[in-house]
Amino acid sequence: MEAKERKKFSIVQWIVERSSGRFRTKFMLVASFGVLIALASSAGTALYNVTRLEQEASAEVYGGLARANDEYLENYIETTALRLDLLFEQTFSELRMTASMLQTLIDYPDAAEAIGTLPDKSSFFKDDFEVDPNGKWTQNKPGEQSVMSVWHYMLEKDGSIKPDILKDVKKNAIFDLFGPAIVKNGSEKLQVYYVGPKEKPIMRLTPWLEMAQTFDRLYPGHTDKNFWDSFFPGIYEGWQRWLKDPSSKPVPKTDVTGYPPYIDAATGGNIVTFFNPLWTKDRTDCAGAVAIDITLDQAVALIRHVHIKSSGFAFMSMSDTNVLAINSEGEKVLGIGTRDGQNEGVKEVKRLLSQSQFPEVAKIAMPSSEKPVFHRVSIQRAPGEPATPYVIVLRRLPGMNFYRGEKPIGMEYWVLGFVVPESELFSTVHTAQRAIQSTAGNILGQQIIVVVLSLFAVLVGIAWVARRITANLVDLSEAAHRLMNKDYSMRVNIDSQDEIGRLGMTFNAMASDIERYTANLEELVSERTMALEKANEEISELNAKLAQENIRLGAELNVARQLQLMVLPAPSELQEIPGLDIAGYMAPADEVGGDSYDVLRSDGLVKIGIGDVTGHGLESGVLMLMVQTAVRTLLASNERDPKKFLSIVNKVIYQNIQRIRSDKNLSLTLLDYSDGQLQLTGQHEDLIIVRKDGTLDRIETMGLGLPIGIDLDISDFIGSIEVKLEPGDVVTLFSDGITEAEDSAEEQYGIDRLCHVISRNHERTSREIKDAIIEDVLAHVGYNKIHDDITVLVIKRV
Repeated sequence: MEAKERKKFSIVQWIVERSSGRFRTKFMLVASFGVLIALASSAGTALYNVTRLEQEASAEVYGGLARANDEYLENYIETTALRLDLLFEQTFSELRMTASMLQTLIDYPDAAEAIGTLPDKSSFFKDDFEVDPNGKWTQNKPGEQSVMSVWHYMLEKDGSIKPDILKDVKKNAIFDLFGPAIVKNGSEKLQVYYVGPKEKPIMRLTPWLEMAQTFDRLYPGHTDKNFWDSFFPGIYEGWQRWLKDPSSKPVPKTDVTGYPPYIDAATGGNIVTFFNPLWTKDRTDCAGAVAIDITLDQAVALIRHVHIKSSGFAFMSMSDTNVLAINSEGEKVLGIGTRDGQNEGVKEVKRLLSQSQFPEVAKIAMPSSEKPVFHRVSIQRAPGEPATPYVIVLRRLPGMNFYRGEKPIGMEYWVLGFVVPESELFSTVHTAQRAIQSTAGNILGQQIIVVVLSLFAVLVGIAWVARRITANLVDLSEAAHRLMNKDYSMRVNIDSQDEIGRLGMTFNAMASDIERYTANLEELVSERTMALEKANEEISELNAKLAQENIRLGAELNVARQLQLMVLPAPSELQEIPGLDIAGYMAPADEVGGDSYDVLRSDGLVKIGIGDVTGHGLESGVLMLMVQTAVRTLLASNERDPKKFLSIVNKVIYQNIQRIRSDKNLSLTLLDYSDGQLQLTGQHEDLIIVRKDGTLDRIETMGLGLPIGIDLDISDFIGSIEVKLEPGDVVTLFSDGITEAEDSAEEQYGIDRLCHVISRNHERTSREIKDAIIEDVLAHVGYNKIHDDITVLVIKRV
């Protein structure tokens, strides 16, 4: 290699010495070519950096927007699922109320007998029957409050109603009094009806319509069988099975039973029916059922109000992928159509996702829990067309008892789904990408202009400089050649003061430095190598320690959060408290929150507490765990004096705070309940009481104590208030995370709005009141970040 370099250098020297005129031209060409390469490399580097910046920026924007979109869709589908659950729960409540009234008549036969005399005393309750010419049924005439149909197997040969059947017809005439009111008020309903026990399946339905005539037209021969066996085979036996084996009921807490969507015989529309069975007085057999028909249009109307970007939509399906509610455009996007079911009885309506014309949609699995599940699919709606990416979010609704043909009544989960084109979710990314590409193009054009102008300027400069430097190049070449041969004592003598002169001086200085550094080069390299190795070891050790510390801190935060959630009273524990209906909710703003509540029992006393530590995070969560431990310990030690109880808790917490050198403190209110008496101690947010008659009281707790942990002894400042609770009274405790929650305009939720929500729902259960509060707070906050822990505890005396 050294011989080749020496040979190359000799050729250059020979050309310089013998062709000094041509050397200037070659020098200009070589210098110009070098400058051109440098400028091109600079431009290429700039273009590469701009392109990489464009890609990284697009990826960062895409990732951030993807996370924001997922959070937006998850929050939106959770809110919509809650609204659907409330819609169905209102219908179920009205169904249970209607069934309860008729069940009362069954449980009190003397009252039923008295009601059975009403048709003979009042024309309002009297049914004017008209016999079918073909003798298949008899039915009351138009104009009645409800339609009453009696099938031929319950008639005498002359068409009159058998005496024992007529007696039951008169008893349920009371249905004319409350049936129309139930249809007109509350949730929207198509019709409400009663069907008698299997041995006497008389049917009364409100509002009046040509029920028997429609049955004859749509279901010829329906009177050849018992009503239950003709229209709903197996459901009656399923209810009887519940009495024999209560564990066979899928949802133990309710008797409400749903039926898949079908074409209604009376109206011809697509409806869903929910039954509530009635029982004999001794609860040994089924005594008929009450049913409510609702149109799917109600769910469709709610779902159509879901606006996801410009063309996104929502749908609701059953667990077998049968879509119950969807708009027409949604049917096209998902590739589903409507067909009639083949089950015996009424005609079911089937729109199955699993039978979609698009394989990507047909493969989508229903969620196995109530946590939202995301699917990303590409749908090609026609051959030759590009596939359109969609984001599909599925969220399972609470389970219900459901009847499917002659099979045993089973558990059914309905599913709420959101579908939105991915292009609409990421339209911002596409706009940003176009802007970045435009900017990159501008930068490239400017770079080209700079390169051209720089090349021109350099060529002019080279032409001028070449005339001055060629004379001394031979000397520099010779000196460089000798330096290459390790003659470090070589120096040049150039008298000019221009760049070549300075180059000569620089060459001499460089030769001197090389001569000096060559002597100790190996020693210097060794020292630097050792220093670098030591620094690298220290950096590696530091990185390992940082990684271990991050893992430890993450584990500690997770353990603290789990501990905080574990010490909250479970719903089953709250339900065991006699005389009180209690429901609570706590959601921390960070991994670990500073809010908490607790409900404890001891020897007939119920101790209720709610507190809020300043700030939130791990330290606040640990302090709240200390408070809960202190309260539980004092209660276990049978301390009954509320003021002394709170004073001891304060001393314990104050001493712990001093020990850990923390500046935290907390507000804490303790309530002692026994036999309708509620005693309050401690300072926290106002206590809201809504009496059974709707009267609202706000009890201020600022005068009942001081913040816990700011002083060792606060016994002189602790006060107490006693409140009498009557059945139906509602007490609500909350943290400032509720009242100070802000919307996008930075307007706080406020205590007045909280009082209004409680007053509006005070007749409902504590869980329903709690759900109404949380739903209203989240609706107020919208998509804003929640900055403080949210806690609410609702107590209702029953």
